[in-house]
Formats: sequence, structure tokens, C-alpha cells
Amino acid sequence: MYKRLKSFFICLTFIFYVVPTLAQHTDSLIKSLSINAAIHHGLYFSGNVKSDFVMDSRPFLGEIDISLQTGGQKIWQQLNGYPVIGLGILFGKSGGDKYIGNVGALVPFINFPLYKSHAFKMNFKFGLGAGWVQKPFDAQTNYKDFVIGSHLNACINLQVLSGVQIEKNTCLHIGFSFTHFSNGSVKLPNLGLNIPALSAGAEYSFTRQPKIKRPVPPLKKKWHYYLFTSAAVKQSTPLESPLRLVNLMSFEILRDFSHTGRYGAGFNLTYDRALSSEVPNSPTFAFDESKLKLEASIYGAYEYVIGDLSIPLQLGIYLYNNYRFSEIYENIGIKYRFNSHWIAAVLLKAHLGNGDFIQWGVGYKF
Repeated sequence: MYKRLKSFFICLTFIFYVVPTLAQHTDSLIKSLSINAAIHHGLYFSGNVKSDFVMDSRPFLGEIDISLQTGGQKIWQQLNGYPVIGLGILFGKSGGDKYIGNVGALVPFINFPLYKSHAFKMNFKFGLGAGWVQKPFDAQTNYKDFVIGSHLNACINLQVLSGVQIEKNTCLHIGFSFTHFSNGSVKLPNLGLNIPALSAGAEYSFTRQPKIKRPVPPLKKKWHYYLFTSAAVKQSTPLESPLRLVNLMSFEILRDFSHTGRYGAGFNLTYDRALSSEVPNSPTFAFDESKLKLEASIYGAYEYVIGDLSIPLQLGIYLYNNYRFSEIYENIGIKYRFNSHWIAAVLLKAHLGNGDFIQWGVGYKF
């Protein structure tokens, strides 16, 4: 613990003294940036026997990120309260030193203001990027790790932070974070690594940029109709099975309720070639794949709009599924609008936090 705190105070020294000195010799673009250093002391909640077995310590992550304060050059920035956008590096202990090892991630993020006064602020930070796990499952050398099956994973990082301004350009913050590593069942096992944590850190902003304020156009509450087609690849049980293709088709209806939010519902059809069920009372591991591998479901949807980018959150209920092991599922991801009709989407599907697959798709707005 002493070594971790020592490293953190070294980062604080860098922010308080070295960074301001460098800022005096940089151009205006660099001066518009901020740099942040933080630590995340992980908590572990028992819930899955397989996860409990490999967790032998507290997770502990360090974070360094660089960010840019938006100034209202585009209307979506003003509508979202002038959020901060940036790139962060996470690194440290997974909490399973023997079987999982260290973890790291490179995470682009956007940081939304929830409340701000002269000396106090509260933010919500959402990041989605690529993660790395040191010791994934290996049938020969690491067969007890049933949490993560690959070195490369997707990483989702969520943070709620409260900050106090202690100097003109320096802020200390504390809060909570949640970090999730999963490969979307591209390689089993894939229970997923979840790290809730208490967070603390410091941020230095080179300058405070003036914010542009424009007249906000009146909201036109419209209905939006979308058709999406997506695909994914995943492994099925037993372990080390071949990758199988998953095809998805969904129809979605959303309605604006604010400049930054939409809600609605959708209908989804999935043909998942990786579905199977274990044969009960079999003398060996045997799996039945004889039933139709079609899934039909409906879902409620919320979408947070950030200009041409949006963050969809979906909660679905199965209407038809011959291999059902959960009644509900969740989707979270990003969508990007290329023009008035075409949209690209990447979504992570999970069952109660257990990642199922990562789907890549394209959509058309009618």
C-alpha cells in the first residue's frame, strides 16, 4: 500500500509543479488541455463461485489521462453542458494476482458535468476502449482462470467524481468507478472481470477557455424509425470450440424527449449458431444443438445523443429462445451517424453483466 501511495504522490508532484512549467513553453492548443492522475482502490463482491476462486487480493488501478475542454464550437457541446473529451490509460492489479495478473486499458472517454459551482463540481465519465489481461485462460498452464479467455478485451469504464478547486488550475477529486473487461465470448471462458472501486486523483488544466453560447434551436419532438443488421462471432461450450457466426436484425422506434435524449422500444431477431445446452445426467460433457437457434425479443431503449454520436442503453426480454439461461439481457455501446440515413453501431450484449458477444452493424433511418 505504501508503494501505491508513493506513486500517487509522485503523480501529484508532476501535476502541481512540472506540468505548469511545461505549459509556459507550449502553444495555445496544448494550453487548452488538461492532465489527470488518479488511483482506483477496488472492491470485490462475491457472487460467482468461479470468480471467487481466482480473486486473491484487492484490485488496484492507476490512471493517467489527457483531455480537452469543449468550448461550444459545435451546438452539441453547449447542449451537453460543455463536456470534456479525452484519452485515458488504466493499469494495475486485477485482484487475481495468481490466475489473472495485471490489467491495462486504453480508453477514449467523454466527461459530462452534472453540477458545477465556483469551487465544486460533479461529473459523470463514460469510456469505452481496448483492454489487456496478463494471464488469460490456458488449458495447459492456467486452466483455473474461468474469468477471462483472451489477452485482448473490450473495456468499459464508468466514473462519478466530485471535485474541489484548490488552486486556479488545479482540482482534487474523489468518487466511484466501475471497470469491466470482456471479450464478448470471442474466446471462452468469458465471465467478465468487474472492478468497482473508490477513486481519488488530481487534475491540472493549463488554461480556462471561454465558452461560446449560441441560441438553442427549439426542440422538435420527432419519431425515428430504424432498421439495423449486425453480426458477431463467439465461441460456444465446451471450451476451445470453433468460432460461430451470429446474425442479428432489429427494428427500433425512438422519440426525442430533449435535445440530448431519446427513448423507445425495439424488436430483435437473432440467429446464434453458438447456442447449445448441456445434456443433463450425461456421463461425460455432452451438449445438445438440435433445437432451432433463433431468438426473438423486445427491448426498451434509451439513447443519449452527443451530436452525431450516441450512447444506446437497451434492456430486453426474450419472447422465444430454446436455449434460454436468462429471461433478460442488456446492450450498451455506441452509434455514429454518417448522414441523415446511415448509422454504424457497436454494441456489447450481456446477461446480468456476463458478456455474450460484441455485435458490429449498420443501420438505416427511414
